[in-house]
Amino acid sequence: MTLPVLANDNWLSLFLILTGPFMGSFISASALDWPRRSNLGASRSSCAQCGRALGLLDLIPLLSFFILHGRCKNCGTPINRQHIVAELASTLIALSAVYVFHGWMMLVSATLGAVLLFIALVDYRTKLIPNGASYFIITSGGVVFYLTHGNAGLLSAIIGAAFGYGIFWSVAFTYRMLRGHEGLGLGDAKLLAGGGAWMSVFALPWIILMAASAALAVLIVGSKGKSLRRDTQIPFGPALALSIYVLWLWSGFTGTNFALL
Repeated sequence: MTLPVLANDNWLSLFLILTGPFMGSFISASALDWPRRSNLGASRSSCAQCGRALGLLDLIPLLSFFILHGRCKNCGTPINRQHIVAELASTLIALSAVYVFHGWMMLVSATLGAVLLFIALVDYRTKLIPNGASYFIITSGGVVFYLTHGNAGLLSAIIGAAFGYGIFWSVAFTYRMLRGHEGLGLGDAKLLAGGGAWMSVFALPWIILMAASAALAVLIVGSKGKSLRRDTQIPFGPALALSIYVLWLWSGFTGTNFALL
């Protein structure tokens, strides 16, 4: 898969790696503020507990958390661990995109990873997946497929998105008919549609298998020996987001074209 190649990838690679931690910080703040979006427009970032305006030492991605020992310098309130997790994850996304892809595909892949990270963080906190982020994944997948494979690629993306949504919609509908309540949100269906749009219908079984395995592993580890119940709820979006990005990286690293399988 190739988009127009830059004359020199080094500058773009350096840009993505250096901005990765800062992007993670922004994604974390955005995810914590969703859907209000009230704090993002504030002139100065501040401690959520004491309201102290944050200085430069408080805002250095990755380093500030360790310099401040994970606590506000003023009131000692623990800093939300999501920030450091998001900054690390965003850095890994940038590094993996640079390592696996070339040219503009590095930027495309890093953007995909950033949006998926935002979706994962929001769903983990609220058990909701932002429609705007899912629609962006679906639409951008169609655009990338069109640029790399022409009209046939666009058709493949549309079919993949339709099947991805249809599979989870059918599961959600059947569960609701049998149980009388929701068991799988349609936000997950839209996210799977995005995975289908980026890698075609043939990637969907692998995405679902990887996501289910990851979610089950987290559920077992997180239970800490407690018995699991049938009505135990877990956000499935983070597992779906992770599996989509990992499979995307794997397809780029191995040269696998799911549209041609």
